[in-house]
Amino acid sequence: MDEKTLSFTRRELLQKAALSAALLAVPGITGFTTIPRYQPTGAPEGKTLYLTNAEVVHVVSGLIFSDQTISVRDGIIRSVSPLPPETREGDVVLDLKNQYVLPGLIDAHCHITMPGAAGLTAGIFLDVLNQLKRNYIQQLRQGVTTIRDMGALPKILHANLDQIQKGELIGPRVVYCNAFTNVLGGHPDIDPREMGILADLVMTLTGESNMWFKDTDELKEKMKQNSARGASFIKLTMDKISVLCGKGQIPTYSDEHLRVIFAFARKNNLATAGHIHTRFGFNRALQYGLNSIEHSINELLAPEEIETMAVREIFTVPTMTVVQTMAAPEAYDELPRKFRTDFIEREIAARRDYFNSNLDQYTEASIHKSNIAHLENYKKYGCENLYKNTRYMANPDLYFNIMLAGPANLLAMKDAGIVIGCGTDAGVPLSYHGTLWREMEMLKRIGFTNAEVLRCATFNNAKIIGMADKIGTVDSGKLADLVVLRENPLKKIEACRQPSLVIKDGKIYDVGKIAFGT
Repeated sequence: MDEKTLSFTRRELLQKAALSAALLAVPGITGFTTIPRYQPTGAPEGKTLYLTNAEVVHVVSGLIFSDQTISVRDGIIRSVSPLPPETREGDVVLDLKNQYVLPGLIDAHCHITMPGAAGLTAGIFLDVLNQLKRNYIQQLRQGVTTIRDMGALPKILHANLDQIQKGELIGPRVVYCNAFTNVLGGHPDIDPREMGILADLVMTLTGESNMWFKDTDELKEKMKQNSARGASFIKLTMDKISVLCGKGQIPTYSDEHLRVIFAFARKNNLATAGHIHTRFGFNRALQYGLNSIEHSINELLAPEEIETMAVREIFTVPTMTVVQTMAAPEAYDELPRKFRTDFIEREIAARRDYFNSNLDQYTEASIHKSNIAHLENYKKYGCENLYKNTRYMANPDLYFNIMLAGPANLLAMKDAGIVIGCGTDAGVPLSYHGTLWREMEMLKRIGFTNAEVLRCATFNNAKIIGMADKIGTVDSGKLADLVVLRENPLKKIEACRQPSLVIKDGKIYDVGKIAFGT
């Protein structure tokens, strides 16, 4: 059997991924995964965990407080002070030996029920089963204690959250929207109903990632259903242009739809976040008062537009590493001259180095190998022919144009005082969970200071996801979510790549002992 017979289109990929997720959710399905069973340590209930000799990074001021003792009881930070611990029987003392302590990192834009795969061969189906569970573990072991999921398979999401709650799976805290709120045919513009005869069955088991509606009445009813079970925001898709090669305009909301959506959000105290790559989507975001703009747009913004964002207190999560990933030089015989800037050439090199490195701690090796092979479709079919040949790949021109405009827009937003977050879009092809450090390092290359980068990944993200009263700083009264680093991240942002310990809700995870089997 040849490779063409064995390979799947992206529609078939989505079907297989959804079916994999459904299988994982069914009790009794075992033997497929190598997910480690790991029990965190910590102080017994009602007792205190003391973290001594800590170099505490105050992410708001950018200062370090040396030789601090952090006391934690019942998952809450009780105090941060230079005084030695006053222990009682049953308390636990952990000497951090002057390592650096950050608040738990936050990935403010990812898709936790997606495997990061662009294409599949028949031989890696079981690896996708693994990856859908590994996503949670990868985030936590890299210091991410909270994520904001930006569109999931809802039934699978909640099944996994139940497992985390019971201690059967380790992973971060998850803030979520359930499914995308999008008009029929809107982004992400691949209809699961076209995936094959099993699509309806699979979606029944997993829940649908798209809340596609046909008219206003259906929108109202589906919004009520989608906001159930703890959703804290609504994910919108504001552009009218597809991100896919060979496809142009796609349906988008009418003004009536948007009035209904934003009225529902206000009534139910739900934030709104929107996928935006173009000025059309950006203008609508300003018009309707979107809470956060997700991703970056493909042209320079005027100073008055950025000032309007600042006045209306609109946040942004730029996800520049997914832009770097989708800006595929593989699509061109020779990169167009307008894209040959020093910044883009450096980012192409960073992308290449990352793709060629050992990524075993971020993805199943077979998934990454398949993704790299998938890039050959650009040359095989040509961008303009991919969609009609059922190959669903990002349009690199769109993302290279964002690479041209995005850095200047971000620096202007920073100077205007706009709250800028940090997210990965992990789960989409070639973007893997646990790689928030890539976004942090790219923000540094764009021109952010280390202190600003740390603030984006902690305090700013906590604001964006509506949890600034609970997480985002190392302060008494906050949840005991902490990351311990061997080196000073204010001097070396790369220190965030390899935490030595991660603490979530006061429980200690020794990341060196959380290894994936074979």
